[in-house]
Amino acid sequence: MDPPAPNETERPDPSKANEAFTILSDETRLKVLQALWEAHDPADETPMRFAQLRERIGVEDPGRLNYHLNKLLGHFVRRTDDGYELMDAGKRIVRILLSGTAIDDPEIEPVAVDISCWYCGGQPEWSYREGWRYLECTNCDARCVESFPPGVISKTEFPPSGLRGRTPNEINEADRIWGAHRRASVMDGVCPECAGEMPVTSVEICEDHQPDWDEYQYCEGCGSIFWMLVSHVCEGCKYRWRMPTLFYPSRHPAVVAFYYDHGNEFDLATYEQRELLLRFEEELLSEDPLRICISIPLGDEVLRLTYDDQMEVVDVDRRE
Repeated sequence: MDPPAPNETERPDPSKANEAFTILSDETRLKVLQALWEAHDPADETPMRFAQLRERIGVEDPGRLNYHLNKLLGHFVRRTDDGYELMDAGKRIVRILLSGTAIDDPEIEPVAVDISCWYCGGQPEWSYREGWRYLECTNCDARCVESFPPGVISKTEFPPSGLRGRTPNEINEADRIWGAHRRASVMDGVCPECAGEMPVTSVEICEDHQPDWDEYQYCEGCGSIFWMLVSHVCEGCKYRWRMPTLFYPSRHPAVVAFYYDHGNEFDLATYEQRELLLRFEEELLSEDPLRICISIPLGDEVLRLTYDDQMEVVDVDRRE
């Protein structure tokens, strides 16, 4: 039988996940992973001998350690002629633990950071709680989506490990870079969590969009300040990402060139340029097939990009 084509690969078997959870449920096995990680040197990947491993984790009975190693072999640990070492899956498990996700629960009180609110130009404050990074404007009560508290202009997941050894401004910059790369991965159809396929699953267009732009308040009908929202869902791990269509032009070289021709180095990954999104203009050209036009006015020119239902560019038009 021929192997399945790449896009026909079967979904993960839940029983395999149960098996992995069972393997990792033992304290001794977790100590093995930790010991191999601590001994791991990326510049000199020397496996650990059985006797060294046994001494490191304090297991007196060699048979007991051998039993647990056999459970880990082929899943998280590899045995070589020189000893034992972590497989990539084992490294990922340890990295999850080191990131502090679901373990650490730090909180950082609101502190001013060196950026401006892209709605009103006021001073935002950065804070962290329950695994989420918050940017909250101290000058306006902007509420771009219904789920955000008033004044919160941005809220994203950020691992606790990203807080260590950094000032609030450094944390904010690390968060910006981390989030920008994850968002770009989603727009390119690759899940930032598991690297699985992450296609567009829906493009939501509010039929009677009426946000209050004077007060930067969301539309009561759709719960967002933005007219069109795109959802991606990973086919493997079910991770979901939802964002305005207005983010998508930032991935197209014609947009970067358009701004560059007008003397601007365009990078929507920066907070300083986030306000440029609010100048883009959307138009629904047709529903079947779905065609969305996003126009970018700049100087005496307009750049128009037309997207299909998978947010792929089907036409680019630059005119005066």
